[in-house]
Parts: sequence; C-alpha cells; structure tokens
Amino acid sequence: MAAVKMKLVFLCTALCALLLVWAENVFAVPSFARQTGMDCTACHTVWPELTAFGRTFKLEGYTFSTESESGRWYPPLAAMFQASYTSLKHNNGILHKGVAPFDDTEQSAADKTNMPQQASLFYAGRITDHLGAFSQLTYDGTANEIALDNTDIRYARSFPAGDNQLVVGATINNSPTVEDIWSSTPVWGFPFASSAVAPAPAAAALIDGGLGQQVGGLGVYASWANLLYGAVSVYRTADHGITRPLAAGVSPDTITDGAVPYWRLALSRQWDRHSFEVGTYGLKADVYPGGTDTDTPDSFTDYAFDAQYQFIAAPHLFNLSGTWIHEDQDWDGSFPAGGAANPSDTLKSFKMNAGYFYRAHIGTIGGYLGYFSTEGDTDPLLYAPDPVDGSRNGSPDSNGFILQATYLWKEKYQFALQYTIYDKFNGADKNYDGYGRDAGDNNTIYLLAWLMF
Repeated sequence: MAAVKMKLVFLCTALCALLLVWAENVFAVPSFARQTGMDCTACHTVWPELTAFGRTFKLEGYTFSTESESGRWYPPLAAMFQASYTSLKHNNGILHKGVAPFDDTEQSAADKTNMPQQASLFYAGRITDHLGAFSQLTYDGTANEIALDNTDIRYARSFPAGDNQLVVGATINNSPTVEDIWSSTPVWGFPFASSAVAPAPAAAALIDGGLGQQVGGLGVYASWANLLYGAVSVYRTADHGITRPLAAGVSPDTITDGAVPYWRLALSRQWDRHSFEVGTYGLKADVYPGGTDTDTPDSFTDYAFDAQYQFIAAPHLFNLSGTWIHEDQDWDGSFPAGGAANPSDTLKSFKMNAGYFYRAHIGTIGGYLGYFSTEGDTDPLLYAPDPVDGSRNGSPDSNGFILQATYLWKEKYQFALQYTIYDKFNGADKNYDGYGRDAGDNNTIYLLAWLMF
C-alpha cells in the first residue's frame, strides 16, 4: 500500500508538471502568477516571504486576476518538489546513508538523503469573484505518507471607508497563523524549510506548529487602510465531524477539549520602499494528554508579539523579522497521572532573522542569519534523560544560530545551504542527554533543492 501511495504522488506530480510547463510564465506559486499575469517578484521577495502586494492579494482572498487578458485558461493547479541532504557534526549512527523513501519505512525516517523530502500539489487561486483558496496536498518522503497540508480558503470583500479601504473576510483553515500575511509568525516564519531528520529541541510552544493539520477552524478578519489588521478564529480537533476534511490523511494525536480561540492584532505602515509591522497573537487550548479524550485535559495559554521590517528597492531586498512567545502550561491531567513533575510550567521562545538578497541577471542571490532561543521551567518528567532527544537535567533550554545561503534561478528554482549551530540543546551544552552527547554534536548542514512548477 505504501508503494502504491508513493507511485501515485510521483505520477500526479509528473502530470501536473506536464500540464503547467506549457504556460509562458511559470512562477511561485505558479497558478497565482498565471491568474494575476505577474511574475513571483510582485508577490514575493524570496518565496514564501510576501511583499506588500502579496499581502494584499492574500487579504483579498486570492481573487485578483487579469480577466481582460486573452489567452488559454489553465486550472489553478501547481506542484512543488523538495529534495534534501542532511549531515550532522557527529552522526554516531543517528542518520543512515540510505535514500528516503526507497528504504523500508523505519529506515527512511532517518535517512540522510530525502528524495523527495516533500512533493506537493496545490489548488491555489480564485474560485469566484470573492472566494479563493490556497490548499496543499503533500507527500512526506520520510514518513511515506500523503496528507492535506497548509490550507486556507477565503471569502473577502473590500469597501470604501472614508478616504481608505476596509477589507473584511472569512477564512477556513487548518493551522493557527496559516492565515497570517507576515513572515514573523510560526507557519510562514524562517526557516522556511529545514531538515526533516535532524535532531530537534524537545520543547516548543503549542502555537508554534503543535496544532498544524491537527485542527480545523473558522475565522474572520478585517484590514483598514493597510494600517490596522485584526483576526479572530475558533478551532477544534479535526478528528471527526465537519472539520475532518481539514486533516485528511492525518490521524490527529493532539486532541483538544472543545474550542480553541485564536486572536491576532497588528499595526502596519507602508511608505516609499519600506514597510513595517508590529503585532500580537495567541491562543487558549485545553489538550488531552496521551492523544485520547478519556483523561483530564492540560491547559495551554500562548501569547506572543511579533514585528517585521521590509525594504524593497530592486535589485536590493532586505527583511528583518522576529517573534517572542510566552506559554503558560497547566498540567491538570498530566501532573496527577505522573506525566509532569510540576503542576504548572512556563515556556518562552524567541526567534529573529535578517535576510538580504540581490537580484542579478543570473538569479537572486543572498541569505539569512537567524537566532533562536527556548527557555522553560525544569521538569524532569517532561524532559527526561534519553539518548539524543532527552535532557540530562530536565531543562528544555535550547538556543543557537541558523546561517543560510540561498540562490533563486528563474524565480522558480530555489537552492539553499543551511547551517544550524547549537550553543545549548535540551538544557546543556555538554552531555545534555545524559549519554555523552554535546549540543554542538547536533550542528547540522542541510542542502535543499526546492522546485516549483
């Protein structure tokens, strides 16, 4: 069955690529480019990061088009292919020399070479005058599984409000922050792609990917004068009922108790070649421990702040963005059951990155420098000693840097060399896991080829 799935994805990707190759302008996300009649530089600096026009296009429901232009009609379909290679400073048998997904399923989950790491089909474009969608179906080469990925279906209207415009809309999506238009919140934040097989820190806030494709939700938003933006959404676990299609191919293991409210508020300003945004976002969720709804749920309250500055004066592109997240964790279910040593904990994370690119005749050349830090209360049951992934002292503290060089050729083929450096990993710089492994042993070289069709 797994082999059939893999062949199906490869076949679909090939067919989609053949369909799209006839288009004269094929850019990231190609169906959006054909719809708007513009190349990717109108909506993106270096994709997936958005420009001011790209943010407006998303706010207005992916519906802007050039209907007056003559030419052949193409369906709003696109395809993506990622291939990657991962190398650790000290491997010690953690990663294997095979190529995923061509090894057996268990071996593929730790192969250095992922071919593909991901292969996706997109439905991305206008459905009606005010209704559009961005939906991604992804084949995961390490897990050898197919599932619905980031999905955002929008209905939007624009109204005059004095001398300005008011955009109001509704969104159905499957991950908090996927509806956001800035590159400072988790779903669209840097790094835009990373190794699927390298060791990763044990702790992350729930809003930082913990509910992605696990939930489905409905939200409303409004933007006034490109100055004030607000959004409110309500999610629930997509394990059954009306939200189940938003987790197609996924067996949710993060089961929430009732509704999960999410909020977003941002102030932004655009002038000349500059744009700036500062905002806040967060959620409140009750989550059952163990992935079942038979116990008392734990409670998570996340609140965060973010900011982004952008300078676009072709051929020069500059971006600076960051976010700080604070999470209150109440272990109402896990603590009595012996799953946590403390009745409550806190977790704080900070991420910041700067990127510069130059658009030359041979392509767009540049890179990023990022910093990340996670700090939390010591809890020896949540973070126990374990080879590679554990914590010797029960601390989740981790920090380090990410350096990335990126080259875009013809604006649809992205090649990246990424180096992740850990100063601290799961609570210590030396012997962090209790089995002799140092934080620096997890320093990671990651090579990526990311192609859009």
